[in-house]
Amino acid sequence: MHLPTNTPQYFFDDTWIASSRYLTRRWMSATVRPDPALVPDRPWEANELLLFGTVVRHGNEWWMYYSRRDETNHMVMLLATSTDGVRWWKPDLGIVERAGSTANNIVLNPPRKADSFSVVFDEFDSEYPWKCLGSMHGKNESGWGLFAWRSHDGLHWEEIPGRRLCTGDRTNAMVERVDGKFIAWTRHPDMMKRGAGRVAYRTESDDFLAWTEPQEVLAADLDDEPMAEIYGMSAFRHNGWFFGLVEFWHSVPDVIETTLAISRDGLKWRRPVPRKPFIGATYDWNRAWTSCASNGPIIVDGQMVFYFNGRNYAHGSAYPERHGVIGMATMPVDRFCALEGIAGSFETPVFAWPGGDLFLNLDAREHFESHQYHTPGRIRVEVLDPHGAPLPEWSGENAALLSGNTKKGGVKCAWPDGRSLDAMKGREIRLRFTVERARLFTFEARS
Repeated sequence: MHLPTNTPQYFFDDTWIASSRYLTRRWMSATVRPDPALVPDRPWEANELLLFGTVVRHGNEWWMYYSRRDETNHMVMLLATSTDGVRWWKPDLGIVERAGSTANNIVLNPPRKADSFSVVFDEFDSEYPWKCLGSMHGKNESGWGLFAWRSHDGLHWEEIPGRRLCTGDRTNAMVERVDGKFIAWTRHPDMMKRGAGRVAYRTESDDFLAWTEPQEVLAADLDDEPMAEIYGMSAFRHNGWFFGLVEFWHSVPDVIETTLAISRDGLKWRRPVPRKPFIGATYDWNRAWTSCASNGPIIVDGQMVFYFNGRNYAHGSAYPERHGVIGMATMPVDRFCALEGIAGSFETPVFAWPGGDLFLNLDAREHFESHQYHTPGRIRVEVLDPHGAPLPEWSGENAALLSGNTKKGGVKCAWPDGRSLDAMKGREIRLRFTVERARLFTFEARS
């Protein structure tokens, strides 16, 4: 097997587990911050904010493109800015006129009913690097479709004429190209005729204008409850994986939660079992609807920060009753899934150590609610030969012992006398991890 350097290896499947005993795989959820990050507090925001939008890095700031919908269901795109990803401001941009004034933070006012704005920064386009994909009702064509806008500065937008693709009304474009192509997750216009309910489709484009026929990639299955549907999905790439943030709809009761999906190629997806929310109904302000931005998380001080739309209603609520805000959920970097045990162990398959130090992302606290320094657990790491026999200078009394609750992605694994696994560069080995009242999230060869 090949172990790439500087890439954390997860335990989503058994790729790195040749044998194990007394361990369990635990899928983690993000922690929802109690107070919303953004609330409707401007006259033009009505009483509902939507995160049909994107959070992107721009110079020394973070820019959040979000939406609002008024009593007529008209949607516009707005901009908030932040220097730390936590505190947000709504600047008066002077771009779009509303009620006789441009003193607002509106950047895009579509001419027709619209939905699901996604912003992409295209580094390969020097003239119009900022692009926006959104669902909008066609002027001459019936039904929903994908429409595109472009901007030279991310503030002043112009529509690229013409419907790009006939689709449904929920679309999220990825913020980066994949193998040179733009990728979007959307709906097929004949989705309800093709099967039982809503599912996620994938479409791609070379130029952001011509998009391929949507291909079904994710649907509810036998591990889901009856009458459940995949309402929509956004996705991001990280450490060689695609992560899907799925709008999972429980039609009874009418609640949408964010669940996790993972994929190696963005085509074949699987979801953790047992099924559980990644960002679920936690507070009154997101009790009925939770859906994430199109970009995935940003990383702030060792935490992955996910921005999401929280609503107190799902479908059918009248305008005065609707309320929507934008929330934040956090997770320590790369802690999506853990191997957890009281006295368990596992061994890796045979692989050639690529060089560098071994880093572990671990939590040896007795419980997730324990004090960060109360870490009675530990993880023992031993080096074996290709046949599984322990190498004496790296095993037994000479094994590496680690404890604590690592921050910002991992801690270096050192053997007695400070020896580094870099000494094994190029040699075929196995690793044995013994997990005692602890959990291991990732391991990494870091050069």
